[in-house]
Amino acid sequence: MAADPEDKPVPAHAAAALAPSVPDPVQQAQLRARLAQVAGPGQLHAGVLALLLTPGRARELAVWRDECRHTVGAKELRNELIKLPPSTRVPWLEKFVARVAQGPLEKRQQLLRAVRRLIAADGRALALDRLRWLAIRHALGDVRAIAQPAAADVDLDGLATETARQIGRFAAFLSRIVPSPEIDLDVVSGTQASGERWWLEVMKPWPDAGATRDMPDANALVAALHDVQALPWMLRPVLVRRWVEAAVALSPAGQLGAPAAEALRIAAHLLESPLPPVVAACFENLDVA
Repeated sequence: MAADPEDKPVPAHAAAALAPSVPDPVQQAQLRARLAQVAGPGQLHAGVLALLLTPGRARELAVWRDECRHTVGAKELRNELIKLPPSTRVPWLEKFVARVAQGPLEKRQQLLRAVRRLIAADGRALALDRLRWLAIRHALGDVRAIAQPAAADVDLDGLATETARQIGRFAAFLSRIVPSPEIDLDVVSGTQASGERWWLEVMKPWPDAGATRDMPDANALVAALHDVQALPWMLRPVLVRRWVEAAVALSPAGQLGAPAAEALRIAAHLLESPLPPVVAACFENLDVA
């Protein structure tokens, strides 16, 4: 059987140049109507994994095929989803995961295992892959609840040293994506990466915390996230706004790139913080259940 064109791996240098075509309003409405009907466990499983596929990674595609081999219509769904731009893909990913979260525990666990398998398929999960994993895990209720709303008796500058250090660890992880992925000209040329400049800016309130920009391992990252989630509820939006404002200031023409916008959106959701308008503006508002 001949391979479909969509199934052929895309060379890495070509994948970066691919841009999803923008459908006309009628096509957009039709696609939205079709995606709004995706509800069965198999279809949602296939849809979430399709939205996580990286162009050009044949091993990820092989995992997707194996996971969805018994799902009717999975390939057709995938072929529609992979054409979505980030501004639409990210909200649909959240929507599909939310639908899975309403289902049985067994299906939620199956999806978590499949997501982990997909992002580890070729042994080089990017920071954004790991952040998406944390977001999906959080949305499916596979983590302890974050701190209950409580009055903030300190501002960000007055946080305990260990809390500031944990913020630094989580921010160090985000700085591999924000304000731009850390495979850029700054790194190649040997000058200070934009991520490092961003990290230094957001950590200015805590010069004596002893925080470093070392990349945290998986356990350290989860521990740091738990501590940041335990911040008083009034301080979490303040921290998110600080991250966003620094990212905008360091972005070309003040425009957030797609990876940075997605990372900051996920960070806000993980902290159950309102989404800053400049980040919300980067994504389509899906008016579907």
